[in-house]
Amino acid sequence: MIGLLAIILSMRPSKAEGATLAFKRICQSKPSCYLSIIARLHHAPFPYDGMVGDRNQPFFDHMDPKNGQRMHTTDSGTILSETSHYLDNRVLIHIPPKFNPKKPFYVLVFFHGHFTEIYSTLVEEMLLIKQINAVSHNIILVAPQMVLNAADSSPGKLYRPRGFTNMMGDVSRVLKKIMGQKFAKRFNKAPVILTAYSGGYRALAYTLDRGLPEDQIKRLYGVILLDALYGELDKFDTWLQRSDHGFLVNFYGPSSTPLSVELQQKLQERSQAWSQSLSKQLISRGIYFLSVPTSHHSIVLDGPPRWPLVYILNSIAKPTLK
Repeated sequence: MIGLLAIILSMRPSKAEGATLAFKRICQSKPSCYLSIIARLHHAPFPYDGMVGDRNQPFFDHMDPKNGQRMHTTDSGTILSETSHYLDNRVLIHIPPKFNPKKPFYVLVFFHGHFTEIYSTLVEEMLLIKQINAVSHNIILVAPQMVLNAADSSPGKLYRPRGFTNMMGDVSRVLKKIMGQKFAKRFNKAPVILTAYSGGYRALAYTLDRGLPEDQIKRLYGVILLDALYGELDKFDTWLQRSDHGFLVNFYGPSSTPLSVELQQKLQERSQAWSQSLSKQLISRGIYFLSVPTSHHSIVLDGPPRWPLVYILNSIAKPTLK
């Protein structure tokens, strides 16, 4: 396992956005996967060279006078270097061992939180691949590396209109190389479920706000927040006001309670129904808020219920291809 991680980390990112559709197989045709790869994508969230959201403020707002390195100031005021945290263009793509490529499938996109490296954190600590393997539905996992090992929720290229669509286009092209053109076309139409843990909220919020063009909006089947409502409330609320939105499940602990309650109040003010409990069969347009006592760092694994992501995914209808 240590040797494998060393190989993955040795795939150095390019500073140029133009490099890449390279990938490394980390598992293929084994009991633990149908296929698992780490890809380096042109439209991955990073590297990024642009503005902070809609503000007229460059993302890199400082420069180290000693070496000329660009620096970014986070929401908390910490100044971080580009080379240490904002050049990693890796994306984890996992297809579980029971996957049937001939049947309809979901695409689950997972946006991680702070101080994260996608392999050591998501695979080894959060057991995300094992969790996806436990889902009863046909499903593919896509998990981009956001800011590397730092307390920063910046979504990089996902700030841009169609940023999410562009990233998923790269994923499709990688799968075309491996699985063939027909499969890639099906991937491009498959229903998408967006998931954020902790600081991944901003990437998810901007995806809801501008990541999908109008002709792709209906692909969005649902949103899952795992203690992740820490900002961008207007973007989540605007999405919920759409008449044809997918489901929302929000597991929230003490730290994300204030904005979770505020969002509930907005729903109540416009008489939009929501539930405080999960049923064995989630409603495709349902809204669910579940307060849990679990510590922030344990919620992805411990819920309750244990492995809440698996529980939620097993509670939705079988995927269909429109």
